[in-house]
Amino acid sequence: MKNISLTIALSSMVLFSCGGSEDDIVTETSKKDFIATFSHTSWKKECFPYNNLSTDDSKVSWYINIKLRIDSSLKSTYITEFFRPTDTVCDSMVFNTTDISRYEITDKVISEESIEAYGLNETFIFNSDNSDPPPSFTLIYIDSEKLYFGQKSGSNLGKTPETRHSSISFDDYFSQIIN
Repeated sequence: MKNISLTIALSSMVLFSCGGSEDDIVTETSKKDFIATFSHTSWKKECFPYNNLSTDDSKVSWYINIKLRIDSSLKSTYITEFFRPTDTVCDSMVFNTTDISRYEITDKVISEESIEAYGLNETFIFNSDNSDPPPSFTLIYIDSEKLYFGQKSGSNLGKTPETRHSSISFDDYFSQIIN
């Protein structure tokens, strides 16, 4: 009987001394599962008003379509088609642009809406207009065939990891392109 008690006590000590926790393993596994699900996907957002931030916020500068493709290394390619403000059905494209960025998925974050999302760090590596946008620190959430990103909220402007977006807009999403 002493041997059984000693074996149980030693086994418990070995388990506690290994460090880490089951939650760490589950979190890392779910993050890997999310990345695997997110890789090799394509998304679209069609014919919606776009306001150039340098103009009056109430005035529509363009209507746009966006196609977003994510590869296995989480490189994202945005193709944006621009249509005149009067072309509300997006019939005659005026021009298009390409933006390429790198996504880094971070830990799970609970949004202001109590949604379990992931942190997303986005660094742009190419822009058609040769601009150099700063990195973005936002949220990413997938629900079925809809992809949501975070939005500015209060002091959470997405300019640093500490000011990462904390809210998700459910009115603003990409739809998955299923091939």
